[in-house]
Amino acid sequence: MKEYHVLRIFSEELQKEKRIFIYLPRNYYTSDSFYPVLYMHDGHNLFDDKQAFDKKSWGILEAFENDPSIPKVIIVGIETAGDSRSDELVPYVYEFEGVKYGGKADLYLKFITTNLKPYIDRRFRTFKSSKNTGIMGSSYGGLNSLYASLVYGSYFTRFGCVSGAFFYGGYFTKLKDLVKSTNLQSVKKFYMDVGTTETDDEKKNEEYIESNKEMYELLRNKVVESNLRFDLIEGGRHNEKDWEKRFPEIIKFMFND
Repeated sequence: MKEYHVLRIFSEELQKEKRIFIYLPRNYYTSDSFYPVLYMHDGHNLFDDKQAFDKKSWGILEAFENDPSIPKVIIVGIETAGDSRSDELVPYVYEFEGVKYGGKADLYLKFITTNLKPYIDRRFRTFKSSKNTGIMGSSYGGLNSLYASLVYGSYFTRFGCVSGAFFYGGYFTKLKDLVKSTNLQSVKKFYMDVGTTETDDEKKNEEYIESNKEMYELLRNKVVESNLRFDLIEGGRHNEKDWEKRFPEIIKFMFND
């Protein structure tokens, strides 16, 4: 049965209420099993076209329904919508057209790690340890997941960075320096990708591709080779329709071990 749950949790860290979208494996209520957990950004875009930006979701419910070989994982989606999205997902303050964005990623990740995760672990049958906990997102969500691997590695060891937006705002150098100075030997799985046609802007496409390649080269020196995967998606675009196609293989890589 295709369904998901929605709850609301107040974040003291961000001083706002957050909608949380939760998918439980199909056999959750007919078994006593415990499950790994994947936290995903942009939770409103994951399960339901009616809730999703541009009325197209990642189609995650359908993916699990149609492909029984996908690992059984609890997925917890955190809403990151509207004007505050870039503030919460980007770790560094940057300026665009005279307006400042970013800088609240630590508050957002502290909400996940110290507020949301304990709640999920109490309410559902989860494997609580970091080795069974992942975090994943697209665009700025990919950036945030990478940042989580560098600063919140005691909570997560599985990371998904889809169409990572690393080059906006002039913070790429700071991010690269942080990668260079961080020990990532505890990473269980690290997936990243980028499409060859993320946007209709040829210059931005090159920036997407080159920044992702550069980040991958840095990570190759930090993460065990068999635990790291980088895919260049021919024709891949920056939208949920394309991310939906990649989702099953991403989850298999992140949690099949």
